[in-house]
This record gives sequence, structure tokens and C-alpha cells, in this order.
Amino acid sequence: MPELPDLLYVLSRLRERLLGRRVSEERVREPVVLRFTVRGNLSLLLGRTLVELFRKAHFLVFRFEGLDLAVNPMLAGRFRLAARGEADEGSFAFALGFGDVELRYLDDKTMGKAYLIATDDWKAIPGLQMGGLDILSPEFTRERFVSLLKHRRDQVRAFLLDKKALDSLGNAYADEVLFEAGIHPKTFCRSLSHDAGLRLHGAIVKVMKEAVEEVARRGEPIEVKVRDFLKVRMKETCPRCGSKLRVAGVRGMDAYFCPRCQPATRPGFVDWTRTGR
Repeated sequence: MPELPDLLYVLSRLRERLLGRRVSEERVREPVVLRFTVRGNLSLLLGRTLVELFRKAHFLVFRFEGLDLAVNPMLAGRFRLAARGEADEGSFAFALGFGDVELRYLDDKTMGKAYLIATDDWKAIPGLQMGGLDILSPEFTRERFVSLLKHRRDQVRAFLLDKKALDSLGNAYADEVLFEAGIHPKTFCRSLSHDAGLRLHGAIVKVMKEAVEEVARRGEPIEVKVRDFLKVRMKETCPRCGSKLRVAGVRGMDAYFCPRCQPATRPGFVDWTRTGR
């Protein structure tokens, strides 16, 4: 799933290549990913100029004259810039042509959603207006974050992934943030001290800043997911202490953590530091 650093990188590359260009062609193979709240179909974009590109929550929004195309890649969606006439990928879902270049949306799970709406008609997109505090915005202050945290009764990793609370972290960066903060993923929010809350806020800011910079520095094609620089996600040993990393289930998702750097804080956890495994 593309996370914020990926989306910001894709956004910058697409702005460079497509802003100010006119749609010359549209193609659809997987109509299941498309949603229309205006009368018509993707051909409504033909002849229209792409005037703005921005992120709104976990959507990339392509703004044309009078219409917005808002795309949420969900689990497996990706964007790709291809030369006109280049063979389609197996996961090709739909494309917009801009003269000699084509913007393709690929999705081998067809779980992503692309909404064609009237300009700024955000209420037409289910759940979009319920998004949480943008972790990249100036409003993401220590005070607001700690205030959110202290009213939660769930585990801290579940809180980090709740898009109604925070906009937004995914699995990969939730693990990185908790590792940076030294907090076990199954720790309950209500048990965190004020200082731990501040540390967690600082970890989010640091991890996301470094990730945004690193993904941009790599300069890979926009369809490539850059994850090899992460410290714990899908890794085997802790980069700090050398311990074997463990995987815990949190709300049905795998959470990677170091049992020494992120020690358990409540009864019922396995103390991996004492098992010898």
C-alpha cells in the first residue's frame, strides 16, 4: 500500500510531467475501480487541462476544469507513467493520455477506488470527510497529539493506524515510529505517560521527515515501492542492539518490534528477552 512518503513522491513527479497538459485519450480495462458522481464516464475528461494536483487524506486528487478525479490506491494500487502505445501491464486498470505520455493506474487486487466528482464535492466520497489529524500539517502539534492519545482506550499501534484519528500512517511506518519511540506495539494508549506521548509525537515527525527525504532521494520510477531503508519492517535483527526482531499480531496485522528496545509493559506478554530464542 502506498504510504504518505510514496504519495508525496508520486505527487511531485506527476506535477513535473503532467500539470498544464490536456487529456487526449482515456482507456479503461477494470471499470470496477471507477466511481462516478457526475453523469457520464471517464471520457468527460477528454480535452480538459490538468490544472492542479494535490493530496487530500489518502487520495491523490487530479483537478481538471470543473472536475476532480480522486484516487485512493488502497492495498495494491500504483501509478505509472508510460510512453503512448507501450504494452499494457497485467495489472492495468485505466489510463489517461496526455499527448505522448500516458498516466496509468495499476491494481492487481482491484481494491483501489477512483472517484470522478464535481470540483470540491468531497461529500460524494464515502468517509473522506471523516479523516483525522494530518500528521504532515502544521496542526500536528505535540499538544493536539497528546490530547488525542490520552482519550484512547486501544493499543497504541491500532491508534496510529486509525485514519479517523490520524491522517495517516500505514503498517510499515507504524512499526518504524514505535521502534523510534521505544514503545511496544501492544501497549495501551491509556498507560503511556505524558513524556512517552511526546516521544511518540517526535518519532512520527522524525520518521516521516526522513522517509519523505529518502524516497525522493532514491528517485525511483513512481510505480516502485521503496522500503529497503526501513529499520524493522520485514527485517530480522534489530539495528540497535542486534536482538532478533519479533512479530506480534495487532488487530489482525503483523507488527514488527524489538523485544529489548521496545519492552513489554504489562502482564500477559511473552518476555522474549528471557526465552533464549
